[in-house]
Amino acid sequence: MLARLGALIGALLVAVAAFVMLARFPLGFWPLAALALAAFMLAGYALLSWVGRTVSAPRASTLRWLLGGTAVYAIAAQLLVGRAPQRTLVAPEPTGETQYWTLANGSRIAYEVSRAKGVARPVPVVVLHDGPGMPALPFYHALGKRPLDFLGDDGYDVYYYDQLGAGLSGRLDLTREAPYTVARHVEDLEAIRGTLNVPRMILAGTGWGATLATNYLLQHPDRVEKLILESPGALWAPAWPELINPAARARMTDVQASALAALQRPPVRLVIGRMMADFSPRSAHTFIADWEADQWWTRTTEEAIRLGQPNYTCYSDPGHGIPHPAGLGFFVNSYTLADAVTHPDPRPALGKVTTEALIIRGTCDYTDWPVSAEYLKVLPGARYVAIPAAGHFIWLEQPGMYADVIRAYLRGESIPLEVYDPTHRRAAGDSAR
Repeated sequence: MLARLGALIGALLVAVAAFVMLARFPLGFWPLAALALAAFMLAGYALLSWVGRTVSAPRASTLRWLLGGTAVYAIAAQLLVGRAPQRTLVAPEPTGETQYWTLANGSRIAYEVSRAKGVARPVPVVVLHDGPGMPALPFYHALGKRPLDFLGDDGYDVYYYDQLGAGLSGRLDLTREAPYTVARHVEDLEAIRGTLNVPRMILAGTGWGATLATNYLLQHPDRVEKLILESPGALWAPAWPELINPAARARMTDVQASALAALQRPPVRLVIGRMMADFSPRSAHTFIADWEADQWWTRTTEEAIRLGQPNYTCYSDPGHGIPHPAGLGFFVNSYTLADAVTHPDPRPALGKVTTEALIIRGTCDYTDWPVSAEYLKVLPGARYVAIPAAGHFIWLEQPGMYADVIRAYLRGESIPLEVYDPTHRRAAGDSAR
């Protein structure tokens, strides 16, 4: 009995190995599964026949074990992988303000611009949204406003764009193109600068957008006039496997916390698709399309934001609304984050770049205080301001204070809030203390 069970397990391992090896070839998922099943049956027959001879079992028993094992294989595949859901997600729509760049590297980027009032300054502001994979333009459309339009009064053109793979921008065809990487996002940003035909830019990045801004700064320090880093994400991902501020967690109820944790576990079908992508993106995306992965992530994130409101604002009430638009990109998120952890440590090199940087963080932000403090420690030209009674979206909760701080910084005036000094002492009122 144990010998036969061992033979079946061995056959299953052969099938898995066959699937992994065959996934390196440009085949669809179901041909791969059929070939793996054939490998299972052949290996199972051979192993069970050998076991039958070894323990003097009749051949009929071998056949029964093989048929039973095949049934288990098929049922397990159906239960674990399942069928693709119906496509019900409504795609985001451009507005009359939405325009498109087709960059030299093939990226199709959706953007909008808030024009300066009067004569524009020669250096525009380019806004880098959070994510990766979180849409910007559909989010602004749902709100009916954008964060830095007020800078038009100060003579700045402000450009907002959806990064490749998210929102209204194009997706990579992963059946024939290299996957999303941090370097590809940096390349897109440099191509945007070239398209705008400007020598330098002011980069305003939120969350992951701040990480992207510093990666661009590292590659093109002479192209950045100033940085505005709002609620920044990890400067170097391997140093921060855990970003969450304990104060934000404490504002969540047990029900919110447990429901949020459950939502963050993806279905097995999606996990398998992502694992396949490491061997053969073409096979993975034949099995699970962009729209299917995006549909799951959009619905999950929508509910996660509703439940995890304290992670984003100073409110624990799930009804305190942050709109959640369509247009999330699962694969750009997954691939970019996987790529980010393989990068060498940029902090020593960034320590030699003297570009001015303003770091602003809401005292209720879900990213922990030391994550922001590292920017202050590493960047010689950085200053830090804590915005009271604001979370991750400072411009929504404290728009007046937000505008006053950024305007003063760009004008070279005194900032109307306490600024961290060069010894990096903690600002008064920061809830992460």
